[in-house]
Amino acid sequence: MDLRKLDKSFYPANTHLKQALDLIDGQWIPNKTRGHGIVVISIRNLTFGIPLRSNIQHKSSYPTQGRHGLPHKGLDYSKALLVLDSSYISNEIFRIPNSERSKLKDKQHYITQKFSQYVERYVDAVNKEDKNILNSEGYRFSTLQNYHKELGINLK
Repeated sequence: MDLRKLDKSFYPANTHLKQALDLIDGQWIPNKTRGHGIVVISIRNLTFGIPLRSNIQHKSSYPTQGRHGLPHKGLDYSKALLVLDSSYISNEIFRIPNSERSKLKDKQHYITQKFSQYVERYVDAVNKEDKNILNSEGYRFSTLQNYHKELGINLK
């Protein structure tokens, strides 16, 4: 698990996404396509970048500062991006306070496990057409809807 920046080259190469940070109606918000801090995690033989965000207001996240139930700072599982080209991961290290960096490092296994569960729950919900889960706070605007093919979801 690495803490890096999402390279700016990711944005023009991914205009097809339906959901993502800084994306509205399929258009990247000008001047907002910055190098997001991401934690790089591999699950299901896929590489994801989970963004670090502030003011997260749902439980599909891992708080690095604050706690669930209140707006907090941390990893937002619902805005994870599939990174198909390693050049989209900048070699530049994303700087955060040492206390947050330590928390992420100490909980690598836990974070990977929770994100994997988040993805599996989404895949199961789509396959079962479970609208309760898909319309819930943590999944309604999930970026996973961009990656059905890669996640092996068969659309009917």
